[in-house]
Amino acid sequence: MGTDLALVGLRVCLGSIFIVHGADKLGWDSGVFWREDNLLDYTLIQLQGFTQLVAGLFGFLSDDQIRYLALSAALIELLAGWALVLGFFTRHAALLLSGLMIVAIYFHLPQGFYARDGGFEWAMLCLAGSQVMVFMGAGRFSVSGIFRAVSTAESQV
Repeated sequence: MGTDLALVGLRVCLGSIFIVHGADKLGWDSGVFWREDNLLDYTLIQLQGFTQLVAGLFGFLSDDQIRYLALSAALIELLAGWALVLGFFTRHAALLLSGLMIVAIYFHLPQGFYARDGGFEWAMLCLAGSQVMVFMGAGRFSVSGIFRAVSTAESQV
């Protein structure tokens, strides 16, 4: 029971962090949905800034490939973050996020360890949390846990 509660806490906190960061990469900060201009146009403009950061790391790729990577990273953070919060396909989502955090650590490595200097400290912490989710799963108090409980109950009938 204690482990399941700890997993809920970790899932919700870690998932929320990824949701906010994914939304930020898409430019969906506070108030964006009440904008009068086109949300898609605004998102594409905001994504260009993140694309420039990705280009700094993957400059050997074409512009289209860099845009694809930037959009993929933002969507992985957003969607996998929601999967963690809900506890649905948790291990798969956490594995994707772990890979993303390894790239983030590589990206921030030149700035050193400390987050205050733009270092990899924060990405390493998110990697550690994601790895716990990969190995432990969602736990009992999750969408997957509910499906598992219903499936077990049906098989016993």
